[in-house]
Formats: sequence, C-alpha cells, structure tokens
Amino acid sequence: MGKADDKLIVNLREGEIVARLAGHCWRLLNRQEGIAIRPIIALCIGSDRYTGDALGPLVGSHLEEYGACTVYGSLDHPVHAGNLVETVGMITARHPHAIIVAVDACLGRAGEIGNIEAWEGGIEAGIAVGNRLPCVGHVSIVGVVNAGGHLGYLDLQNTPLAVVVKLSRVIGEALADVLGRMAARDAAAVVSRVSGGTGGPTSGRE
Repeated sequence: MGKADDKLIVNLREGEIVARLAGHCWRLLNRQEGIAIRPIIALCIGSDRYTGDALGPLVGSHLEEYGACTVYGSLDHPVHAGNLVETVGMITARHPHAIIVAVDACLGRAGEIGNIEAWEGGIEAGIAVGNRLPCVGHVSIVGVVNAGGHLGYLDLQNTPLAVVVKLSRVIGEALADVLGRMAARDAAAVVSRVSGGTGGPTSGRE
C-alpha cells in the first residue's frame, strides 16, 4: 500500500484518538508539495450495501456536512469497486493538481478491530475482498472494521454497525478539524498579503 515508516496506528479503546489522528494527518498533508495552493479532495471509498464497507461513505457524508473540502464518496453518492476507476478519472480531469485523501474500510486480525491507520501514500481499495483496483491517494486512512477470513464481502456484511459508526466519527472529526485549520490558515495568509500590499497569489483550494 505504500505505507510510510511513520504510519500512525490508533485504536478506539485509546484516549484522545481524534486529536492524535488529526495531528498526524496535519503533518502528512503539510508535507505535500504546494499544499497552500492545491485543492484537497476526500475520496471516501465504500458502499452501504455491506455494513463494514459503509465506513468510507459515512466519513464522506460527515465531511460534506462540514463543507471543508470537495468530497467524492458519500451515503448518497458512494464510490465503490464499480465506479472507482471512473471517479478517479473524473477527479484527475476536474482537479488535476489535487491532493487526495483516501479513506476506506479494511479487514484485519481479531486484535486489530477498531484500529485506524494513517500514512503518506496510496491505498489499494478492495484488496481484502479480492478486487484489484488502482492505488489511489496521497494520504490514506483506513479503519479495521472486522477480522478478515476467506469470506470477503461476508466478513464486511457481518460487521457490527457500532464499530463502523465509531470509526467513521473519529476519522470524520479528525479530518474536519485538520481541513478547518488549513482553511483558517489560508484565509489568514490572504488577509496578511492584502494588508501588507504584497499582492501575492491566493489559495487555489476548491
């Protein structure tokens, strides 16, 4: 998956996980070249047809309500195995220089259920259930919703909804916090340039 050595792993049972995840995502995003002028896109992968796979759409719907960035993938308009390639092409055409934050559910070992992992690099969506889809994302976040076996989608279907909702709330709140802080920083930079009369370029966020 292209995970970095400094990948963050937190669990729902731990304290202050929203703050820890937000802090890590802040650092990962600020490493991206041109962060001040490139739009940030949230690509939230999954479908509500399977309980465990609804993590991405739940996060996407939360971010849409917050309005901090452009979102692809929500409960109303999911991005899944059937339309991911098309959606990535659409993002590339509409936002050619965008920084993509990819969010998806994944299966792990029994002791990893409730984990959230975040790293710099792409995610191979669908690999846990045998789908071969393109690697997407500059920053990736996954939530371990259930233990993986040989059942693929049945493992996702038999996932407790409570775990998925809790994971989605943490990820959604962390990303909303980070994107809100970045928007505030961009606004302050514009005000500073205007008041200072420098006339420099404004933020290119969409």
